[in-house]
Amino acid sequence: MIKNVIFDFGAVLFEWNPAKIVSTFTDSKDEQTLLLERVLNHPDWLALDRGTMLMAEAIPRCAGRVNFPESRMEDFFEHIQNSLCLIDETYNLVNQVLSLNLSAYFLTNMSSAFFEKLNERHGLYQLFDGGLVSGKELSIKPETEIFELLCQRFEINPEESLFIDDQPKNLEAAKSLGFKVFLFKSPQESCRDIRNLLKIN
Repeated sequence: MIKNVIFDFGAVLFEWNPAKIVSTFTDSKDEQTLLLERVLNHPDWLALDRGTMLMAEAIPRCAGRVNFPESRMEDFFEHIQNSLCLIDETYNLVNQVLSLNLSAYFLTNMSSAFFEKLNERHGLYQLFDGGLVSGKELSIKPETEIFELLCQRFEINPEESLFIDDQPKNLEAAKSLGFKVFLFKSPQESCRDIRNLLKIN
């Protein structure tokens, strides 16, 4: 029996579309490619998510790699934050889960700075029963440590929990620890399927 539902953030509760993010920042195809390859898909981005690099370090490093002034790279990072828009279908699902007296948690790979901005806007700590942000824990999905930490901190039994994520590798890690898992693809269809799974009318 499922008692806990654990939500990823990027591309599950919040929009995360790197191609759209760069195309809405600059019309230059060359700059879009640079930003994708040398910022969003660079190991420094993972270091930000893991919490081993601060935004103040990442911005000048990224600016140097793509030959941007630091002020423009700061603008790009702000643009990324503003692109993390709440997905209404999933937000409604979280509230439905809570209304059924199930527990709702989050487990996200995200820098502390980005999370704090989202928390200011949306009251995430108030919405959920708890959760972990990789940038605060120095551990990142799909590493098993962050799943184990979630279970320890919130006394979660994986076998009574559904983990929702858009990345198969993260789901595989959760499944290996006993979680039930769901691959999130499109908000409307996935939320409908999750409601059916949880028997939410």
